Amino acid sequence: MWLRWLHRLERWVIYYTIRLFRIRSTTEHIARGFAIGLIVNFFPTFGLGMLISGFLAKAIGGSAIAGLVGGAALAFAWPVLFYLNLRTGSIFRQPSIVVEDFDDVTPKVMDTLMWGKTFTLGAILNSLLVGLAAYVTVLLLYHRIRPPVLAYFRRHARVHQCRFRQWKRRPVRV
Repeated sequence: MWLRWLHRLERWVIYYTIRLFRIRSTTEHIARGFAIGLIVNFFPTFGLGMLISGFLAKAIGGSAIAGLVGGAALAFAWPVLFYLNLRTGSIFRQPSIVVEDFDDVTPKVMDTLMWGKTFTLGAILNSLLVGLAAYVTVLLLYHRIRPPVLAYFRRHARVHQCRFRQWKRRPVRV
């Protein structure tokens, strides 16, 4: 069961990576979309983060595809981002409930803290820092790494297609 889930996750990551590197647009357009997509992950979106990131990226003038990829990039790390937001916000403002470790985060504590000023301040600061870092990184590296990444995925696709064709040719045992 978990092996099938791992295979689906691998295919999903490969698919969205290929989509990101096949975008034919300016680097600035792609960097803006990807950074906006990452920023959305720092706020509670209740499962709609990927969609919101695509729409928000397009509304701000970035690539919607890059926004979707950016939104998907950190979607799995929401508990870590939540904790990071609380820790960053608590540097500037003390929370009403103290959270020392991951084990301290219960649904009741999460509800209380999620809408608090500490969490919001941490989310704003973290999203600005991560968004700016992602924007600059993609802006500087996208056109340098795009050709080798696409060449790698072309080779990967050929090997995968050969394996798939060999698998289909096997006789069926009854």
